[in-house]
Amino acid sequence: MKSCEPSCSTENSPIPLTDRTKYDKRLRPLYGEGPVDVGITIHVSSISAVSEVDMDFTLDFYLRQTWTDPRLAFGKLDVGFEEIASLTVGVDYLDKLWKPDTFFPNEKKSFFHLATTHNSFLRIEPDGKVYTSQRLTVTATCPMNLKLFPMDTQTCKLEIESYGYQTSDIDYYWGSKKSDKQHTAVQFSDFSLPQFGRVGYRVNITKAKTASGEYVRLYFDIILARNIGFYLMNIVIPSMLIVNISWVSFWLNREASPARVGLGVTTVLTITTVITTTNNSMPKVSYVKGLDVFLNFCFVMVFAALVEYAIVSYMNKKLSMRREKKRKKLEQANATTEFPMFTNYELMSPSQNNASYAYRPPGLPAPAGNNNPSVPGTALSPDCDCRYAQEPPPSQSRATNTMAYARKLLKLPGRAIPLMQYSQMPQDGSFRPMQVAYNKRRRPTRFCRYVSPSKIDKCSRYMFPLIFFSFNIGYWLIMKFLSTYGGLPDFVSFN
Repeated sequence: MKSCEPSCSTENSPIPLTDRTKYDKRLRPLYGEGPVDVGITIHVSSISAVSEVDMDFTLDFYLRQTWTDPRLAFGKLDVGFEEIASLTVGVDYLDKLWKPDTFFPNEKKSFFHLATTHNSFLRIEPDGKVYTSQRLTVTATCPMNLKLFPMDTQTCKLEIESYGYQTSDIDYYWGSKKSDKQHTAVQFSDFSLPQFGRVGYRVNITKAKTASGEYVRLYFDIILARNIGFYLMNIVIPSMLIVNISWVSFWLNREASPARVGLGVTTVLTITTVITTTNNSMPKVSYVKGLDVFLNFCFVMVFAALVEYAIVSYMNKKLSMRREKKRKKLEQANATTEFPMFTNYELMSPSQNNASYAYRPPGLPAPAGNNNPSVPGTALSPDCDCRYAQEPPPSQSRATNTMAYARKLLKLPGRAIPLMQYSQMPQDGSFRPMQVAYNKRRRPTRFCRYVSPSKIDKCSRYMFPLIFFSFNIGYWLIMKFLSTYGGLPDFVSFN
């Protein structure tokens, strides 16, 4: 068997394939009898781009169509042509023949390859079977679900359909023959994508109903799994390091406000820049993506570290104010005049029948006219009782008046804080000391006892890493489970 060269397909060819008296390219084959069976096979050479922003993908492929046109049969036209297996003619000859009006419903743009010539051919067999092949580059829509981004799996579809012929005119099918299996009609070259890995494909057929009629639609799905390596190195790991840097402030001194505030603000602004840059390279979707959950949690962690220092600084300031207030009170208390409680002089009391006895408060000089040398001016009566805010008994009203006079004379405060107090002083000179009953010390509240700036910093050193690491373990396990769950059960693996 031999095939005819393209020179056989000129207009002056002895084979009258397109005799206008017998052939009208405006009419389909088998017009008025039944639909024309058109077989489709595709060989995908590469997928050059998959865009999340534009929601499309671009693929280069060879589109091959097969149909039978009895008007083009040439096996018995002349003697000797029975031995021709097929007639290969130039692509220009295709404009003289009827051909299916095949188009791609989900196409955005496409073009034929013209280097070095138009990349297409036409082959006609003796029984009138026509076989065409064209090389195209098509950019088709690919709606993506980015909820699991960057561990998502996308399914991109290319649809094939007749533009004007309904199911009663053209019946599309996958393969060169109707008996061929559908998945064998689509073949793929060995290609790779930078951001995706090839998982599999699925070939199917359906009918599309529109306002103009019902049409046969062929389509095949390409399943692509995203490679996380790029996002792991450029987004995930840097975000983790930024969060870890924000924890350094927990080990810095609480008084180092410029260092801690600067570190906290820098980490917050850096993670904000990462989030903004990532979202600018993604489509403006209304739902939350998987990467958004991770980045927003990183933002919450660095912001919480900054808020933690704000709380610690406020509590530290309040404690400093309290300490300063207590210090001032102690200074005022130490400045109060203290009176001695006893001396080494011989003590006297009214019970000794001494007519020269006169009560004087401690520390006052002897009054004028004191002629008793045995009673020094600083002598203290053992019955002197300088208790806090305790009124003397009626028998000591003279002593009370003298005390009031002494305070007024020396311009002392209303109360004197004694060093020691004695419950009694017996006549034998023995005594029993007793501590002064000061006001009961105010105990700090439970919050102040259990929560302090230092404890907050120490707790944050362990709680922040524990929370972040626990979140990462749960986050990546859930993302891994969801990314492998619910796949297409009937796809054909590339492997």
